[in-house]
Amino acid sequence: MNLLALSMTDFLAGNIFGYLLHALEVALALTLFCFYLKRRKYFALRYVAALVLFSGSSLGLGLLFEKFFPYFRYLIVLPLSLAIVPFCCKDSFWNELFCCVAAVASQNLAFSLSGIVVGLFGHDPVEADLLFSSIQTILYLLVQIAVFWICARRLKNMESDFGKERLPIVLVSLLIALMIYIFQYDRQSLDSVDFFWWRAAFISIDILSLFMLFSMYDRNKLRKENAVLDQLRISEERQYEFDKRTIEMVNIKCHDLKHQLIALRGAVGEEQAEVLKGVEQAVMIYDSIAKTGCKPLDVILANKYLVCEQYGIRLTYMIDGERLAFMSAVDIYSLFGNALDNAIRAVKDATDEAKKVINITVFARGKLLYIHEENYTEAVPAFKEGLPVTTQEDADKHGFGMMSMRRIAESYGGVMSVFCKGNMFNLDLTIPIK
Repeated sequence: MNLLALSMTDFLAGNIFGYLLHALEVALALTLFCFYLKRRKYFALRYVAALVLFSGSSLGLGLLFEKFFPYFRYLIVLPLSLAIVPFCCKDSFWNELFCCVAAVASQNLAFSLSGIVVGLFGHDPVEADLLFSSIQTILYLLVQIAVFWICARRLKNMESDFGKERLPIVLVSLLIALMIYIFQYDRQSLDSVDFFWWRAAFISIDILSLFMLFSMYDRNKLRKENAVLDQLRISEERQYEFDKRTIEMVNIKCHDLKHQLIALRGAVGEEQAEVLKGVEQAVMIYDSIAKTGCKPLDVILANKYLVCEQYGIRLTYMIDGERLAFMSAVDIYSLFGNALDNAIRAVKDATDEAKKVINITVFARGKLLYIHEENYTEAVPAFKEGLPVTTQEDADKHGFGMMSMRRIAESYGGVMSVFCKGNMFNLDLTIPIK
């Protein structure tokens, strides 16, 4: 029995177990970072086969490199990762490369952090001990979970060119990982010189690598969102010019037709007069919209008034349009257009006709402009970063309206707030008048 226990201890402390353990650690990190990659058919079977092949190859090549290239014996996991991941996933090579590099940095971080913690208690992390090995395992898993939650989880909507756009950062991180593997060769034991300083350095470098990789994710996401918003603004500018010309033309036609109908009224019979009266009411819809003193706002109100009529929505407003004179026409069109589009979408399907109301108020107090819009909503939206989360099925292509409105308000030095009070959706903007 003692001989068996001794043999097991020797095995756990030996290189064979070390290569297998290292392969499983990297495999776990790869699983977390490749979690959102596109998967191939029969993924479960492929995953099991890949795990067996990855572990066996890491062991065999590790023993081979141990004799001829000892400093590189653990480095074999890098090319093996790039070979195994495409076996299970069918994403772009660049995205797979990004995930492999991030996984290696994560594995290094968890390994170094768990090792330095047990080292502080006087235990050598390379020695087999049930208590301290269990502590190392728990710490390793906790670090991996934390890295997944902070970093890998953000790859959920990764695009096909995600990794390629970060190629310089990926290559730098890959080079850093290679250097750490080489430096760790004779610095894993507690007896090595400056063990704690080296482990602290490795931890710092791994955190820096992950920070570089995923800070670029935020910058790229912001750049793409700004590009979409810019395209949206260009589209809205063109739409505004088109709507303005259309409504001006229709107003002219309606104005002429109204006078024609008035002239015809005295020349026809009583029955036909009733018919002409109905036609007159239909063509006078544009005159029923009050002039706000702001032409761009008049255009958007005329446009959305017709849409509201179709859905039986009452659009009410109290607007001092002259106070909007300091804002550009396109900003006004975009701001109120997006606000009304969102309100119409929320109200149009309301089962209670009395709740199909949209109210807008615009007024100035001192040198501040206040814009308030409120409408009923049956589905109270969730909020993220101060904005409602879009309920559209294709969330990647929607939800930019609110972002555009906030950016317009901030461009004038203002702020925007959105909240729900019960089932009433409220939008408030406060903008300094220039």
